[in-house]
Amino acid sequence: MTQLRQKMIRAMELRNLSSHTQRAYLRAVTGIAIFYNQSPDKMTPEKIEDYLLYLKHDKGIAPNSCYSVLTGLRFFLQKRR
Repeated sequence: MTQLRQKMIRAMELRNLSSHTQRAYLRAVTGIAIFYNQSPDKMTPEKIEDYLLYLKHDKGIAPNSCYSVLTGLRFFLQKRR
């Protein structure tokens, strides 16, 4: 397990997020990392926007699901420091 992942899990546990929310947030961060084949802490706002548009238009993901991904990425970006 990477240090970033451990740090994110710790932050989620400290916030007392449900296990379902933790899995969803981790899935969001893992998804963008796989999509770009790059560490998620190197993502730019433009890459995140492009990824969300890809999910919405190319993958046909529902808006609520895209919002869930955005929330997970936002949590990661805020807590990575």
